[in-house]
Amino acid sequence: MYGLYYTHRNQVLYLPLLGVRAEASIKELAAQVKLTQVYGNDRLFPIDASYSFPIPPRASVCGFVMIKQDGTRVVGSVLEKQEARKIYNTAVAKGQLASLMEQQTPDIFQVSVGNIPPDEQVQIELVYATELAEDEENDSIRFHLPFHIGARYGSAPAPLTRFTSTSAITSKSTPFLIINASVEAVAPIAKISSPSHTTTTELGSDPALPNFKELPFSHYARVSLSSNSPLTKDFVLTVKSAGLDAPRCVAELHPTHNTAALALTLVPRFTLPDLARQEFILLVDRSGSMTNKRISAARKALVVLLRALPHQDSLFQIVSFGSTVSELWPAGSRAYNQATLEEATRHVDGMDANYGGTEIRQALARCFRIRARDRPTSVLVLTDGEAYDVDGVLAEVSGAVKAAQERAPLRVSVLGIGNSVSTAMCEGIARVGHGACMLVTEEETTFTGKVARLLQAARTPLISNITVDWGRPELEDEFELVGKSEKVVEQKSEEKQKSLNIFDEAVDPTHLDKTGPPPPPRVILPPPSDVQQSPFKIRNLFPGTRVNIYAILQGRSSIPQTVTLHGSTPDGASISLPVPVTVSRLPSTPALHALAA
Repeated sequence: MYGLYYTHRNQVLYLPLLGVRAEASIKELAAQVKLTQVYGNDRLFPIDASYSFPIPPRASVCGFVMIKQDGTRVVGSVLEKQEARKIYNTAVAKGQLASLMEQQTPDIFQVSVGNIPPDEQVQIELVYATELAEDEENDSIRFHLPFHIGARYGSAPAPLTRFTSTSAITSKSTPFLIINASVEAVAPIAKISSPSHTTTTELGSDPALPNFKELPFSHYARVSLSSNSPLTKDFVLTVKSAGLDAPRCVAELHPTHNTAALALTLVPRFTLPDLARQEFILLVDRSGSMTNKRISAARKALVVLLRALPHQDSLFQIVSFGSTVSELWPAGSRAYNQATLEEATRHVDGMDANYGGTEIRQALARCFRIRARDRPTSVLVLTDGEAYDVDGVLAEVSGAVKAAQERAPLRVSVLGIGNSVSTAMCEGIARVGHGACMLVTEEETTFTGKVARLLQAARTPLISNITVDWGRPELEDEFELVGKSEKVVEQKSEEKQKSLNIFDEAVDPTHLDKTGPPPPPRVILPPPSDVQQSPFKIRNLFPGTRVNIYAILQGRSSIPQTVTLHGSTPDGASISLPVPVTVSRLPSTPALHALAA
């Protein structure tokens, strides 16, 4: 249920979408997207509307503005939840236009828009930053715009001509849908295309930029799409450029703050001996939400996984789940050989999405109970993640991984399947499970490379003690306690003359004044760290799986020339990888700052 909608007589009804524009700035590994949508109230009475939208995978919202027909702007700001709702309710009670945005889950945002008068237009501007996903080929990335942004829901609205155009994107001469994307790469762009839509592509940067002549022509491109029809599938743009998988670090200067955001990215390429005597449990989501293309993708991925498992001293098991859980071999995992491979393949061929609801927590708990205790176990989960108990699932996985013995460690990786896959669930499981996560859309026909990366991560020993030297001295993460004996505030030199009533009838001498315990000592927090890294702790480094690490540095003028990635292997070998820093020269809103925050 996405878009602008309201409830009338116990029915959910959608307001007509009059126009949509998406402006994307793509900088190699990340993109900043400004989405503008115009809706109109086609009813004869004011409505209390809500706006819902899915956060794309690996994205974060960094701006929200609602514009009334008379030009009044309602700008979103971050407040404590109860305070925000109180302000919103007061505005709605006064008949004012207001909006309240709340995070329902980590990948769905809900905005209570409030009063919209009849025949009124509302323009919604949403800005988000998103990481770019790997494509099937090496040195290539894939940019997605979910089709929800330009889809029309519900029954056909009244003729749209009744609305007087107040926006440039809803004038009669403007197409319903406009998508513009600017692309910047460190190396020359070898290939840029959209496998989903017909687009217009121009090489080179925008001639309107003040530094246009300084920008290398082959490193930039502009892609555009205009249509009078709504989106019926995701818009996909793929870019191939030499060295996209190679280690690189891009610096972005904030346009207004004295900070620089650095993004370190690489697709590791190394070889370590496989974990010996390993067990693989393939956990397959066969709930009702996995119908059609999703279960077909799961079957295809399972076939690839089964044929690529290590053949030497490996055990494997297939577990299906929905509202119930069942194993291919109830007696336990079996040795990987030709006979068991053929039996498992026949089992996969007969799979359908007929297991009811998505009870993923109990399925994971079952896998952890039945796993072999004398060897390492990798659980590979294939799911769309459409369950709301994210915290409970992550707690289940985290507890099992921590409880595993050192000689028989447990890891959990995920292949997320579907256009509306829950990244909060899938990537969360992989994070606390010390595994990897790959995402596959329903339109992808070939994803063998992603499955191979997932299995490679499951087979490889963990690299530990991963740190990044950002070229700045480390600050101690400490704080100062100020006790009572310390003089915090200067006393006035002269006290004001006071008087005391020594017989106050309001005072009861038999009453004990229960003042409670003394207040805690004041805490003085240190200034912001010179380096703020995200993620704070780097847990995983797998061959073939992209890793992105961000940092915000105080001071725009002291960007390091090189950053260095450090770590160590299980056999004690040290890792030291220096990466040169390149400053982005494409002016735009600060996407890397948003992802690093």
